[in-house]
Amino acid sequence: MSVSRMFEMLYILLERDRVTAAELAARLEVSVRTVYRDAQALCEAGIPLYAERGRDGGLSILPGCKLKSALLTEQDRGTLLAALRATQQTGADDGQTLRRLSAFLGSDAPDWVRIDLADWSGTQDSLIATLKAAILGRKRLTFDYYGEAGRPTAREVCPFTLWFKGRSWYLRAYCLTRGAMRTFKLSRIRRARIAEGGFPPEAHAAASEGTPSEIPGTAPHVPLVLRVDGCMAFRVLDDFREEEVTQLEDGSFLIQTAFPPGEWVVSFILGYGGHAEVLAPEDMRLAVKNALSDALARYGKTE
Repeated sequence: MSVSRMFEMLYILLERDRVTAAELAARLEVSVRTVYRDAQALCEAGIPLYAERGRDGGLSILPGCKLKSALLTEQDRGTLLAALRATQQTGADDGQTLRRLSAFLGSDAPDWVRIDLADWSGTQDSLIATLKAAILGRKRLTFDYYGEAGRPTAREVCPFTLWFKGRSWYLRAYCLTRGAMRTFKLSRIRRARIAEGGFPPEAHAAASEGTPSEIPGTAPHVPLVLRVDGCMAFRVLDDFREEEVTQLEDGSFLIQTAFPPGEWVVSFILGYGGHAEVLAPEDMRLAVKNALSDALARYGKTE
């Protein structure tokens, strides 16, 4: 018998209390005789099937025959099903696997986590769909990528993984343009399209080497000490961990943290407006001061 047909029959019987041989034959596109022969093979494999004759008869699995009697604990089953539900929410599965495994395990997945790769505006929906199709179909991608200087470069890549780190989504891919693994921030990708061609052997080899070092956050962090006014509590709670924050007697916050180096840190601090002061290190304090001076000079210009 066909192994895939055997599992299909098993899934159907697990989901239903009783199914007639005629209905199984129609679902599996085989004869009724083949259904009974397959049922006999399942019995010989250890699946306790039984047949009931009569108008309301059909094939059934003995009650209580679920995977719960195996070595998986209740917690194991819940973890496995929750992981499948999360995978379904990303669009990687249409729900069939979850339904089948739920029936096989004799329980359902608790709906305790939601995953949505699109942004709040919904403008990234088409990008996510394109990335999913390329990753699952092992298709090449072409897109324009905007670097830190704001200039686009044309890229052709072999995409492997969507990566969430910190507060941003990244695409981990082998860049055919650069000949190495790269991590692309989704918010900087424009005009993504699926391209012709498969993945060369060097792409698979590079992808198996491990976490790419170019992911933001893997560089050594630089200590940073800030003082932030109490009116910015909502930002402080979003931006820093509890152990990094000390609230002072006047209601302001003393923040001792560390950041990966880069010009973006100055922009991050300036996002607090006049409510944040860099206490250390001195070079970061000077960088923020210079940025404020440049902004003041810009606004001080007369037409």
